[in-house]
Amino acid sequence: MHVKRKKDFICLERVKGKIVNVLDGLELHTGVFSAVEQKRIVNQVYQLQDKGRKGELREHTFNAPRKWMRGKGRVTIQFGCCYNYAIDRAGNPPGILQPEEVVSLPPLFKDIIRRLIKWHVLPPTCVPDSCIVNIYDEGDCIPPHIDNHDFLRPFCTISFLSECDILFGSNLKIEGPGEFSGSYSIPLPVGSVLVLNGNGADVAKHCVPAVPTKRISITFRKMDESKRPIWFTLEPNLQGIEPLPLELNRSGSAAKSSGSNNHNGTKWTSRRRQQYDSRGYYNPERSIEQNDCGDWSSNQRRGKPR
Repeated sequence: MHVKRKKDFICLERVKGKIVNVLDGLELHTGVFSAVEQKRIVNQVYQLQDKGRKGELREHTFNAPRKWMRGKGRVTIQFGCCYNYAIDRAGNPPGILQPEEVVSLPPLFKDIIRRLIKWHVLPPTCVPDSCIVNIYDEGDCIPPHIDNHDFLRPFCTISFLSECDILFGSNLKIEGPGEFSGSYSIPLPVGSVLVLNGNGADVAKHCVPAVPTKRISITFRKMDESKRPIWFTLEPNLQGIEPLPLELNRSGSAAKSSGSNNHNGTKWTSRRRQQYDSRGYYNPERSIEQNDCGDWSSNQRRGKPR
């Protein structure tokens, strides 16, 4: 499976009297998940949503606000911690609510995290221990913001079901319900992983305008140790993950290709011996069954406990 990485995004803005690239630190990865794997992830999300609607998830894990206006009502499912977007009725400030207990990361999501580390999407020094799932209906959005520093950098967002644009800029403007304007727009292809770090995470705000159709995103983040919930325990199978060795393409050098926004990208192959047949040809079905997300295979399809 070929993973394409694009990281030379440029948007120069004046910030505190200096001209800076507010997108420095952004990376867009494609080819990380096959169509089959994406379908399994989406099915898992809808199963979790169904459990939430039935009250089978802890109170602060699932949230489905009433859609009282365009752009409002995005369903969220939080794992690993409960994050407060704004000051709540109890007066708690934005950030991780340490006393509140939510469901731990599901096994499939831990498989995704291992894939992200092994395939050089996220560094092994910043393994996510929490995530938030956003389930969008047509017209839902995410307003301009910078992610709270209760979470370390980098973090990433994976897109499913449909492509949408994400806006970046140091001065994003709200034009109307679900309508925003900004300096730079990045299309997020289905199955892509956007990594936010550096200025792209801390100088530029980002937002998702009202989406034209159904969409799912999963944002994986590592909590600051001092901000973790009081009930939090480390996941044993997320410790000591090592990235796989990279393999250059057949020409002997990293392939260059053009991507959206006219920025160059780097294409590389993360290759495991068992993903190839005796002739050396790539076998995608074998990859799905035996790669680092192999837990997504037969046991889950048959509904067996893991």
